[in-house]
Amino acid sequence: MSRESQADATLSNYWSSTSPATAEQAANRKALPLDVKEALAAVARDVPLTAEQSTTLAGAGLAELDPKNTTWKFSEAKTVPVPVSKSSVAEPNALNLAAAQCWITTAEVQKWSFATQSFGWKRQVDWCADGSRVTSRHRDFPSVGYTDFTFHYRGADDIQANDVGGWQVASYQAATFEQCPTHLGCVSTYRPWIEFQLYGNNTATHTKGV
Repeated sequence: MSRESQADATLSNYWSSTSPATAEQAANRKALPLDVKEALAAVARDVPLTAEQSTTLAGAGLAELDPKNTTWKFSEAKTVPVPVSKSSVAEPNALNLAAAQCWITTAEVQKWSFATQSFGWKRQVDWCADGSRVTSRHRDFPSVGYTDFTFHYRGADDIQANDVGGWQVASYQAATFEQCPTHLGCVSTYRPWIEFQLYGNNTATHTKGV
């Protein structure tokens, strides 16, 4: 197999299938010089790029696809209290209102490139606990912050969470963003995720990644 065929085979799995390229974009991809294809194939294989490959991508106007130019920022989870009297889920039959407390917990994952934000993805969960168990989880939803014009939000997966009523509730969700240089179509996919751990003693932690 030729070098170009090898590069094309690797890239066929790297190019996103969520938003197929137009005929013009597909032609542009096919016409990329071999050194550009091989540099992109290294990105697709998650192989560190050589200085020459980084220069090649920059020369082709694709420097943002070089992983070394990306910085991920992960915010610490913030939890603020909500008075039980203002909570629609604080039902007398379900909670001890004297002990129960409700909270809003948020966290965010951001992608930055060349000191410029590419996109931000945030999760928020509203929940209540009574000091020993998590009594409710509600308004658990994602939101999108700033998104650069070359990035497209493709939505979030269904939330994976265990039932309330015990000491801990874990709530996990991932999202999909695609990077779509205009002349090539969508060429790479990012999958930020955030998982909250909510505890009956009114504390919360989280893990996150991409």
